[in-house]
Amino acid sequence: MMNLTNYEKQFFEFMTRNNPIPPQLWQELKTVLEIKKIKKNRYLTAEQFDLHYILDGMIIKRIENNGEPYEEVVDFISSNNLIYHIEKMDHSSFEADIDSTVILIRNSNLSKVLEKHPIFLHHLEHLFGEVLLRRSYRGKLIHLTARERILKFKEDYPEAYKYCSVNDKSSFLGMTAAYYSNINI
Repeated sequence: MMNLTNYEKQFFEFMTRNNPIPPQLWQELKTVLEIKKIKKNRYLTAEQFDLHYILDGMIIKRIENNGEPYEEVVDFISSNNLIYHIEKMDHSSFEADIDSTVILIRNSNLSKVLEKHPIFLHHLEHLFGEVLLRRSYRGKLIHLTARERILKFKEDYPEAYKYCSVNDKSSFLGMTAAYYSNINI
């Protein structure tokens, strides 16, 4: 059985990294947290603008590639990272690469918490800022050589580098799997 106390503690520590959470706000947040187990190769499902927090595991974000038979890997989301669901807008999906545990907070509940505790806006601004920073990561790799991209990826995404498939890693880094495999790191 899941140890809710440890998962709640992990989420609380994440949420308080930049802004303290008053006890009343924390009690309210705990009532809207949905802790879920996601098996490998299963998809995360959520409504538009829901929020997932990854407790443990690895989730891969894929985007449909216009007319291509494959989906491009655009992000690896591991423990202590967030997903803000806009799949309908960017034609993406989120798949568990390994068994994972996540917290889901429905958009409707985010709104209710914000209505009762306006200070929660500071936390949401920080959370959305983190999501946006992750989404711009690949753009920072453009000027790097293939070897430098792999080294940077290894440094910034150690779990993905170690556990994810060569096809997914090479897709994320903008190269073929064969080319990725030929680079000695």
